Amino acid sequence: GAQMVKEVASQANDTAGDGTTTATVLAQSIVSEGIKAVTAGMNPM
Repeated sequence: GAQMVKEVASQANDTAGDGTTTATVLAQSIVSEGIKAVTAGMNPM
């Protein structure tokens, strides 16, 4: 999880030159929603 967020922030910085905080917050939200979906029985694949 943490490595993925680090990679998202790095890619945002490389692409836009900024936006690492926004990218990190968005990535955390996506992961959180994904965990909720899997917990509710959705197939993660």
